[in-house]
Amino acid sequence: MNTTHFKIFATGTLACVLLGACQTTPKGIEPLDELSNSEGLTRVESKAVDILYRRPHVTLANYSKLLIKPVEVQFAKHWDPDSNGSGSVLYRMQDVDREKIKSELANAFVEVFEKEIGKGGYTVVTQPAEDVLEIQAAIVNLYVVAPDPSQTAGRSKVYTTDAGEMTLVMQLHDSVTGQLLARAIDREAATHQSWNWTTSVSNTADAKQIINGWAASLRKALDASRSQT
Repeated sequence: MNTTHFKIFATGTLACVLLGACQTTPKGIEPLDELSNSEGLTRVESKAVDILYRRPHVTLANYSKLLIKPVEVQFAKHWDPDSNGSGSVLYRMQDVDREKIKSELANAFVEVFEKEIGKGGYTVVTQPAEDVLEIQAAIVNLYVVAPDPSQTAGRSKVYTTDAGEMTLVMQLHDSVTGQLLARAIDREAATHQSWNWTTSVSNTADAKQIINGWAASLRKALDASRSQT
């Protein structure tokens, strides 16, 4: 599956399936099981992500570098900040605000992954090679509770107990052959124990914390493969 096909898969059909699949309903994940099985993947149990498929008898031990393809970001279809607060100026967003959120989240993904996997001695590169693992990732169903659009920053304060939620769709490929090795899907929400002042800064921090958890899971998987050789 090339990058273009992956984007269509992640942000189209899969985004709809996820509404049921991430609640681990057997009927909801049947389409994903069928698709993944047809691609040579088998669903396995995972404590790190909601849904995980792997190619049997394939190891990640030979990979010491990662090539992260451009990250696709899509808001949840039902996300409409303008409808919150009875049309208050606080939630009026322009297209530039939406694109800024998507761009910053995509950049944060690469930044956090590079830092976290570096703890295991892995590096991020820009060219394929035999020891390079290619990552295709998309963040879908993004829902930001208080997006803090640029035109209202500094004028109002919004207090919430959560910043929102997002779902990761990630595939691992051999960077040379393009063979699909694994597919992971995981829905995470940013929640707090008390009311917090929600700003673009706090939203970014919450997002990075979630992304860091995903990156740590991948690093541990790579480490585990190395330890088995």
